Amino acid sequence: MKNKNLRSLKNTMICYIPGTDDVFLCHWPSHGGLEDYEKKTGKHYWTIGACFAGVEKMSFGQRKMAIFVNAMHLVIRDECDPVAVHKALLGLDEYNDGLAYDVPGRVFVSG
Repeated sequence: MKNKNLRSLKNTMICYIPGTDDVFLCHWPSHGGLEDYEKKTGKHYWTIGACFAGVEKMSFGQRKMAIFVNAMHLVIRDECDPVAVHKALLGLDEYNDGLAYDVPGRVFVSG
């Protein structure tokens, strides 16, 4: 269910620092954007998403499943703040499509 106002996991990285609430989306390929941001802030971000081989060839359903698995990894394994992970992932079409209608922040497809 494509929403033209949201990003796709096919061309988006999830950038984060484990153990923090520092989680955001970044275009992939970043064309130096993430690297420049890291130099500016002095922080080093871990990334998942489009930067992994094969993501662009996944179906929408496969990407939707992958984003929820990755979200659990960020929260459980990497100890990122769950609300920060949720807020960042709201920018992804695949994530929104997998959420219940009453989840706070969910973006609906118009039309």
